[in-house]
Amino acid sequence: DACRKIAILSSLAFGKNVNYEDIYTEGISKITATDILYARKIDCKIKLLASSENVDGKYYAMVAPFLVKSSHPLSGVSGVFNAIFVKGSELDDVMFYGSGAGKLPTACAVVADVVDAARHLNENIQTLWSEEGLALTGCENATRRFFVRVSGNRSEYASKVQEEFGAVDFIEIEEDKEGFGFVTPALAEKSFDEHLAAIPNVTGRIRLE
Repeated sequence: DACRKIAILSSLAFGKNVNYEDIYTEGISKITATDILYARKIDCKIKLLASSENVDGKYYAMVAPFLVKSSHPLSGVSGVFNAIFVKGSELDDVMFYGSGAGKLPTACAVVADVVDAARHLNENIQTLWSEEGLALTGCENATRRFFVRVSGNRSEYASKVQEEFGAVDFIEIEEDKEGFGFVTPALAEKSFDEHLAAIPNVTGRIRLE
C-alpha cells in the first residue's frame, strides 16, 4: 500500500510515471521490541516511511522503517492516520495529515471515485504526469545515517566498529544486557553494507530520517 502511494506521489512530483515495482520496499517484520526500547533511548519513534527525492537530477524512492526524532511532525502520526511530509526548495516544510484507513474514510474514497467516474462517462481524463517512465537511481547510492544493534559486549566490539565506521554514537539500554547499539555517520547505503559485513553478530539495523 505504501509503495503504491509513493509511486503515485512521485509521479505527481516529478512529472513522469514511476512504476511501483521499481521501488525498493522493506517491511517491519524485522523490527523487535528491543528496537523500540533503543528508539526511546535516543528520543525517536520507528515509523514505516515511503519516501522519494530528487538529488541533483537523480531520483530515489524507498519504503522502509525509519527512526524519526520525536520532534519531527511525522513521529506523531499513528493509528489509522496517514501523513504526507513535503520538503520544497522554496516551500520549506509542509505536512498534510488525515485519516487513511478505517471503514468510513475508505468508503468515502470509494464513493468519491465512483462519483468522479460517473461525471466523466465516455471521457478520457488526462493524468497529471507524462506516460514516459522515470528511471530511479538505486538506493545503494542514497546517503543516510543508520542505527545498528549488535549482540555482544561493547568493550569487545568498540574498536572494530570504530575502525569500520569512524566516529559513531554508542547506545546502551538496561533491558539489553547482552548487546549494545550505535549510530553511524552519514554514508551511502552500499558503503554501509560493506562495512557492516565486517561486524560480527549484528542483530538489526534501521535507517535514520
